[in-house]
Amino acid sequence: MTENKIRILEPVIADQIAAGEVVERPASVIKELVENSIDAGATKVRVEIDGGGVNRIRVADNGAGIPREEAPLAFKRHATSKIARLEDLEAVRTFGFRGEALPSIASVSRVTLRTRTADDVAGTVLTLEGGVPGGVRDAGCPVGTDIEVADLFFNTPARLKFMKKESTESGHCAEALVRIALIRPAVSFTFTTQGRKTRDLPRVERPGERVAALFPGESLAISESDRDGIGVLAILGPPQRAKAGAGSLYTYVNGRFVRDRAILRAVTQAFAGTLEPGRYPVGYISMTLPPGSFDVNVHPQKTEVRFADPSAVYRALTRGVGEMVSSSVWSIGAPSREEPLTNSGVAEEPIEYRRESADRPLIAPPSTSAPGSHIPSGERAPLPSSGIGGPVRREAVPQRPLREGPEGKFSAMRYIGQAKGTFLVLEDDDDLVLLDQHAAHERVTFERLRRQLAAGGISSQRLLMPHAVDLGPAETERIEELEERLGSLGLDISRAGPDRIAIHSVPAELAGASPDRLLADMVLALESSREGSRGDTDDGVLATMACHTSIRAGRAVDPREVESLLKEMDEIDFAGHCPHGRPVLARITWNEIRRRVGRE
Repeated sequence: MTENKIRILEPVIADQIAAGEVVERPASVIKELVENSIDAGATKVRVEIDGGGVNRIRVADNGAGIPREEAPLAFKRHATSKIARLEDLEAVRTFGFRGEALPSIASVSRVTLRTRTADDVAGTVLTLEGGVPGGVRDAGCPVGTDIEVADLFFNTPARLKFMKKESTESGHCAEALVRIALIRPAVSFTFTTQGRKTRDLPRVERPGERVAALFPGESLAISESDRDGIGVLAILGPPQRAKAGAGSLYTYVNGRFVRDRAILRAVTQAFAGTLEPGRYPVGYISMTLPPGSFDVNVHPQKTEVRFADPSAVYRALTRGVGEMVSSSVWSIGAPSREEPLTNSGVAEEPIEYRRESADRPLIAPPSTSAPGSHIPSGERAPLPSSGIGGPVRREAVPQRPLREGPEGKFSAMRYIGQAKGTFLVLEDDDDLVLLDQHAAHERVTFERLRRQLAAGGISSQRLLMPHAVDLGPAETERIEELEERLGSLGLDISRAGPDRIAIHSVPAELAGASPDRLLADMVLALESSREGSRGDTDDGVLATMACHTSIRAGRAVDPREVESLLKEMDEIDFAGHCPHGRPVLARITWNEIRRRVGRE
């Protein structure tokens, strides 16, 4: 057996290991380089990528530049201009400070750095390959820094094989830029992929203008508050436009993008039950805390945060956002999901700016949706032949028994009436039966979809006009990757712009569902179940789909609908549960009822 000796790693190997923490994918490179540009005082940043960022990434800025003598030091580990002593960590207000990003990036790519300061007559060009310096020379270049990263992971093929499709990596790169652009409205950004400019964000005066530009067509309310030394700036859309998952909610602490579950819980609490489980509003939240009251150095990518007083942060956030929700223009008389939307896809309310101590002018969001991009009101596709899942009915329903159907497990039961707008009350010779109307219809729809998929694909119904869905900044590529999979499930989509997806067909069984919400939920279900087997994934997605047009709790039903539902329940292999695992019915024996009322 060979003896394992303790040894010091070669610097290049150590840098490649560190790169595994800092450089997860091309988007990580963009994040680090753009943050460096911001720290250098840049007001213009240009990002270009080829091959999803794997082939080439270029970040050019008009910042202060790097002096000639310091340029080689920038690629040494732990080289930083931000920290001289441990106490400086608590006062750091810039993005990068540990001196790991540039050497980590250079160790797994071919890097060319061009830079010049205002005091230098000539610029500096420095090259590295796999972390090994290739020389320094003079060159003409403007003031600022221009870094090109080529052939990412060329010397670590094991890392390269974990990269996703080009469109997916491009989406992550765009998302990395957007996260920084939202918090830096005074900086202009451009993003170009494969020579095509997909995003151009000019410099603006206020955060609300940048948010409105990145979420066109959304009705956004804006508020500011300051409690216990914790400032909260919230720019959020209404609950009826909330999306599945928190991908379109951008949260920041002292200018740094973070993903924190406590913050998401506070937002949910502030919306006071108006958000469905798993859904979050579109928009932006920026919190300002005193230095030293939180720690972002708990994760290599610094997207996690630890608060010294999490309770104070929770209170400040719930109160600040809660006051906006209770007083915003879209919280009063906001349209329900069943009401028709405008041609832009949202209710026509302005962005409203609210502050506890002062009034502010309104900001109007830009309108980019083309007229007629949605199905006109009254021209929705017909509902399934069973008649279940149609418009909400509030009129009284006669409580009369159904006509007697063929002998069967459910259709032979006698319908008595509806209780609490949720349960169908039935009886047979042995039991009193309470049937959950939503769960039962959901199971029926699920089984129909399952049979269609097993037969080769779910049948779809073409919309009269394509339905345009304006997405959050980097969602388009992510959804486009699922185009073929969604098509097999009856949802036909195509890309209609940098941030827009067009829906052409929906599953015929779900023709009455909202196309926007159907797309969001199907994508979320597909992504969340990717790790399971194909069968498990299919069932999870079908269960999500089935929920969309099933009878909702609280809706009055016609006896004929009940009759149709019971007959359809007879035709499936009924396991007594809805697709999500909840019981569909409860039985109480007549003997038990007699015993309880003393009639034994």
